[in-house]
Amino acid sequence: MIKVVQRLLQALPLVGIFLLLPLVTTVADIPLTRSWPLPLRLDSLTLVFAVSLCAAAGLPAVQGALQSDHSWRNVLQSLAALVVLLPALVVEHLIALPLALLLTAIILRSWRWGAAVLVLLAGLLLLRATGARSWYAIDSARGFSPPIFLLILTATCVGLDCYPASLANERSNVLRLRLQPVWLLPLLRTYTWGPWSSGWALAAVLIGGATTLWSAYAALWTGNDTKRSEHIAGTWLGMALTTAGLATPVGTASALWQVGVYGLGLVLLQPDAHERSRGALWAAPFPPAAAFSACWLAQGAAAASGAFILAAIFWLATLACGLAVLRLLEGTSSRWSASDLLLTACSIALGLFSPIVLRWLIVPAVELLQGGLTPFGLLDIWPWVGVAALDAGQRRVAVLPSIAVALLALVMAALAWLLARLLGWMRPSEAVEPQKVMPWDELRKQVWWARGFRRRG
Repeated sequence: MIKVVQRLLQALPLVGIFLLLPLVTTVADIPLTRSWPLPLRLDSLTLVFAVSLCAAAGLPAVQGALQSDHSWRNVLQSLAALVVLLPALVVEHLIALPLALLLTAIILRSWRWGAAVLVLLAGLLLLRATGARSWYAIDSARGFSPPIFLLILTATCVGLDCYPASLANERSNVLRLRLQPVWLLPLLRTYTWGPWSSGWALAAVLIGGATTLWSAYAALWTGNDTKRSEHIAGTWLGMALTTAGLATPVGTASALWQVGVYGLGLVLLQPDAHERSRGALWAAPFPPAAAFSACWLAQGAAAASGAFILAAIFWLATLACGLAVLRLLEGTSSRWSASDLLLTACSIALGLFSPIVLRWLIVPAVELLQGGLTPFGLLDIWPWVGVAALDAGQRRVAVLPSIAVALLALVMAALAWLLARLLGWMRPSEAVEPQKVMPWDELRKQVWWARGFRRRG
């Protein structure tokens, strides 16, 4: 009975998703605002992060017995962190979100989050000194300067565990890993203050690209499965930071899509499981999983911006992530539980119907940030057909059909599987060697009168 109560409490954030999703069409047109007792604002961007946090915190309850974090302490920590973070997302005041992140760092006992909060507070207090009070006030845009951007970017990189901050080891904490995407929100909100300079965007792209490559490499070659799961998640967050730094509509859409599917991918990875199941395979960027659509959109965003070297880096990182997931499956249980089938179905559904989700959930958030984005990479949604990334000349540089998505990355999936077999990470089941049977012995077993001729001694 106690385990049932713990599971129900851990699944409580999933109720928040069902309460937030009906508001998608409402806030897409006009954000919900309230001035008393605090200035509150629920817009499309905040909604994406709220849904992502609820999914990341609630979906592990679906996994069942394979998970190890059903203790009262971990469940209550997860709920307390959400109770602190979710209200802070909708408060307009500049200092509300840093204070919530500081309280969350105390709950999680994370020194890295504490350091990131101090840097973020320094940047926002510097902006506050210019007269700014709200994320959406005109005074905030006037006071926005390179030192403030540098502090916000530094806080984002430390909070996301980007390279080289990730070299400073901290004790593994799965709850911290689930909530990490929230650090992208302050950086993305700066687009409401106007366009970034080219140097700012370059800094974000370089840090994000280095994080993507380093995390993919570490995920492939580390010997610890928990660390491997963390590095795979770090690759996803690195792609999100890089595409956010591209300062284009399709790049921002890619970053938000990574945030949206992050929780589902992480629960499929099962980073804290005593025994992983075969459901972890669908955390790999193989079609038609949600992780594949997210990685493809990152590659398309880079190509649409003319950064083809960056697109190649994303392709290599995607291949390395696929290999790393196959390494996770080495020696795992071959069983499929009902929860595995349910989560796998959700991943496939998000991959196949990503155009619809992008159109109704992600695109309104991108339009909210349109004032700070450049027109050098656009997102074209074809209802019931697919998604296309457009360059500055309105040419389609990457297309993702939603119906035939399973045919797009078979080469990558086959290459990852072949390399895993060649490197010995995926071994075929050993054939049973037939026993050698002597003809005379077999004859004596089958013919009763021949048994009398058995040699004695």
